[in-house]
Amino acid sequence: MPDLIAERTLVLTLPNGTEELIHVRLWAPEHRPSVMCWEADVEVDGAGDTDKSHGVGIDAFQALYSALFLIPSMLVKYEDVGRISWLGDEWLGFPAFKLTRPKAGSSAP
Repeated sequence: MPDLIAERTLVLTLPNGTEELIHVRLWAPEHRPSVMCWEADVEVDGAGDTDKSHGVGIDAFQALYSALFLIPSMLVKYEDVGRISWLGDEWLGFPAFKLTRPKAGSSAP
């Protein structure tokens, strides 16, 4: 198994005031020769549930980028349960990614 390269702990505050910890973990990308791609595993664990997935790419950078893009969608399920925060703020520190190719002649941000 590849090395764990990043972990963030979020707090889920339930309507009754109880707090649950949500752990977001990201592992180093691994080359998968059998499918000719790279994969970076990602996990969201907490509040009695564990969700695992992986970002995929033609190289390690694309696999990481893809895995980071998955995290906000993996956290959506907690929105109906309570309020998620990181360091007391509703911004969880996972930026929104745009996975489209820039138009010809324009510069990528």
